[in-house]
This record gives sequence, structure tokens and C-alpha cells, in this order.
Amino acid sequence: MNALRDPQKGNRTSDSLTKRKRADTDPIAPNKKPKLEASLNLSSTEDIRMLQALESKYDIHVHSVISSSKIQKKVVSILQHLTRPATSKTSVTVLRAKAPDTGKLVSIAEIAKRELEKRADNARIWFQYIALGEELKEIPRGDGNTIIEETKLGDTGDNDFETMKTPFERAIEGQPRWRGIPVMSLFLSPVPIEELKRRYGEQTNAGPK
Repeated sequence: MNALRDPQKGNRTSDSLTKRKRADTDPIAPNKKPKLEASLNLSSTEDIRMLQALESKYDIHVHSVISSSKIQKKVVSILQHLTRPATSKTSVTVLRAKAPDTGKLVSIAEIAKRELEKRADNARIWFQYIALGEELKEIPRGDGNTIIEETKLGDTGDNDFETMKTPFERAIEGQPRWRGIPVMSLFLSPVPIEELKRRYGEQTNAGPK
């Protein structure tokens, strides 16, 4: 006679399999947003410490500007962030762009500032700070510069000679190269930020104190 199975045990086994399957198929929660110093590519120790301090005091939203970015869409997003109702932290916006796209970044910032100045409340005041960083881009290294020299020796015809590579050239052959690309970060804030002012200077539409 077959042994009777405990229905509760069967349920526990089924529940265990269900939980295991769910764990295998459920999407992984997205990671937290990257640290500000990583986003802005400011590498000096002083800059990193300053950005870490800012993150603890302000609600900072980074907008990456690339060649395909829509200017009006970026402006709307910036204004929504800067003028939203006050919370425990002041809202600060950062526009970030690599060197080829800094012209578009500046255009976005200027339009946003003009829109802020049209307001009748305190949200019309802006403070601007500009920081410069550098992003490293990997460039694959080619096969080297192999020089073929054609030399004619008397009547013997053409002779091809390939220059020998130095030990250094052989060591780095196929290894990646790195090139620094300038990165601009433009901070827009409704309040003055002394840490940024001391480091990068300040532009504002606020009148003299």
C-alpha cells in the first residue's frame, strides 16, 4: 500500500517551488542613481569631497546633454525641478555635456534662466556655477605603424623592407589607449551655494546684497 502523503507537506513543497521560481523570474530592483562625482567626472579630491557634501544637503538632478537632446524638453524638465514646491532639500539642477555638445548645454541653460526671470515670485532668482572635468575614452590601438620602404638596387628590381618594431612597440601592440574628453557641468540653483562659489565662481541675477 502506498504511504499517504501529508497534504500540508505537499503544500509547503509547492510554495517553496513557487517562491523559488518567483525569485528566479522577478526583475532585479534598479540600482541607486550614480554618485554625483562619478556623473560629473570631477576627479580631484577637493571636488569629490565637495560634491559628496552637496548631495547630503541638496536634491540634485543631473541632466545629460547630447547631440540628440531636445532643447525645449530639457528646459521644461529643468524648470519643473527648480520650481516645484519646497521640500526638506532645495532643488538644484546640473547640466552635463561633453565638449562637442557644450553649445547646446549653454543654450538650454540660457533659455531656462530667461523663463525663470519671467516669474513674479522668488523662483525667478537663479545662481549659476560652471565646473570642468574630464572623461576618459578608450581608443583601440591599431597594429602599429609598419613602414614599407621600396628601394631599387641597381638592376635587381624592387625590394621591400619592413622596419623592425622596438620592444616598447611590441609590448603595447593591441593594448587600448585612453583619451581625455573635456566635460562641462553647469549648476543652476535657486539659492547661493558657497561651496561652489568658492571653487568655481558665481553668476546670478540677484541684486547686490
